Amino acid sequence: MSGVYHEPSGSQIDPFTKFGHPGRYTAVKKVQNTTVEFTSSNYGYGAVIVGESSAAGTITLSDGGDINIAHLAVGTIYELSPRKVVESGNKAVYILKRQQ
Repeated sequence: MSGVYHEPSGSQIDPFTKFGHPGRYTAVKKVQNTTVEFTSSNYGYGAVIVGESSAAGTITLSDGGDINIAHLAVGTIYELSPRKVVESGNKAVYILKRQQ
C-alpha cells in the first residue's frame, strides 16, 4: 500500500489528515551552523535534542533567558519553548514541533 488512505469513492486522503498525528511531535528542524527563529511560520516547536557532541551556541526561550547548548546532553529530549536557536559549532541540534 502506498501509505495514502483511499476513501471508497476513490479520492485519496492522507491518513494523518484523516485520523490525526499519533505521536507527540509532528515535525523537526535541524539547526546547524545557523540561527533559526521559532516565531511566525516556525511557531509550535517545543523540544530540543542535541544530536552531536561539541554542539555550541544558545537556545533563547520564548519568555526570556538563554541556555548554553554545550551544557545539554547528546540524545536527550528537552521540553523547551524556543524563541531562537543559534548553533555555531557546525553540529546538529534538532528542534521538534509539538502536536497542538
